[in-house]
Amino acid sequence: MESPEGGRKKPNGAAASPAVASIGDELLGDIFLRLPDTATLARAAVACKRWRRVASDPPLLRRFHSLHGPPPLLGFIMSEPPPRAFSYEAPDRLFVPAPSRNPHLNAAAANADFHCLDFADMYPRSGSVIDDWLLRGYDGGLLLLSYGFLEYEELAFDFEFVAVHYALLVDDADASFRVVGAQFWNGRVRAAIFSSRTGQWAPLPFLRAPEPWRMRGGMRAGRFAYWQSNTRLERYIYSEEIERSLVLDTTTMEWTLIQVPFSAKESYCVADMAEHGGLCLVASKDQVVQIWVRDNDGGWVIKKQISLLKQFVLLKRLRQVSKKKRKKKKKRLRQDEWMKRVRILAVRDGCVYMEFWSITKPNSYLLVLNWETMKLRVIANNTTDKYRGPAFPFFMTWAPPLLSPAEQQRLLLQGDLFQTHCNTCYVSM
Repeated sequence: MESPEGGRKKPNGAAASPAVASIGDELLGDIFLRLPDTATLARAAVACKRWRRVASDPPLLRRFHSLHGPPPLLGFIMSEPPPRAFSYEAPDRLFVPAPSRNPHLNAAAANADFHCLDFADMYPRSGSVIDDWLLRGYDGGLLLLSYGFLEYEELAFDFEFVAVHYALLVDDADASFRVVGAQFWNGRVRAAIFSSRTGQWAPLPFLRAPEPWRMRGGMRAGRFAYWQSNTRLERYIYSEEIERSLVLDTTTMEWTLIQVPFSAKESYCVADMAEHGGLCLVASKDQVVQIWVRDNDGGWVIKKQISLLKQFVLLKRLRQVSKKKRKKKKKRLRQDEWMKRVRILAVRDGCVYMEFWSITKPNSYLLVLNWETMKLRVIANNTTDKYRGPAFPFFMTWAPPLLSPAEQQRLLLQGDLFQTHCNTCYVSM
């Protein structure tokens, strides 16, 4: 039906749709809360400056996370092991995306700059022994990068003349972050913490630690930050094979030095599990995943364990050698070609993230085990190169872009739109 002016007549009772620009911030925030997931919210947030501002409001983000649960898994960042204790170049990295039915999540995984190429072009540096940006930590959708040789990097805190190992801790609600730098020097651990809210470093209490101590990069586990001792490297220098983990409670700023209750050759990580009293260890032994908790005497006991091969038939099939290989090798069948090693990567939100691999094969399988539902997700890593260095799961989050006050003022004056590349932000040290 046509109206007298020649246009289509509106149905009875239909009201004129208000323009998007006329919607108030409060109503726009309510609409954002009804979006299905973090990836969709991040896509909406880069539409314009106003949408980004509303979607970046910390109270809205807290409500969004409480309604939609933990951020979804985007994929895994794998890296080659450094060729020596102190490398002159950044190790090669590989990103293995986690397939999803959400097209926005798949787009984020496909386009994210995990190799930091865009960042290196935006912030060129020269004059260092290492002419490359090194990935030093991760958390909450942020990557911690440093530039220069590890023993000569410029720091705002007065560390000794040895390498500093970092842990990055991000508040998902407002993208504020803290960086903990720690080093072993002269029989004790010295550390300091940087806050993005204050822009300042503050010293932490030191801790006496027995030698030898060669620390790995720091990791986050809930309210804890922890550093593992690199026993596998030290065993070529020292005969003692004792694996320790240095743990910082970021709520009390108290240190704990843990000697693990299992073999130093076993893969493990520190976890924060409230249902098991907080500080826990999750380890693997012969394809069995174990949760270790403190007993009344301060020792460690196994609280729960599960045999992956018995529980999940699929993994047993992945582990077996094909019949053709059995006929060819016969008695020469090498078990180290089986998918046999389980590497614990992280524990978060009731899920254990692992890698299932063999000694000789470069490809592997990344596993996500939900302890509550006992459901297992298997993601194939079909690489042709071995990535046996640090590896970790990366989650899709949305938070305000990280800008200095000067940069924020400049962008406001210019009216520019700052877009994070697939919400992968960088904090440079």
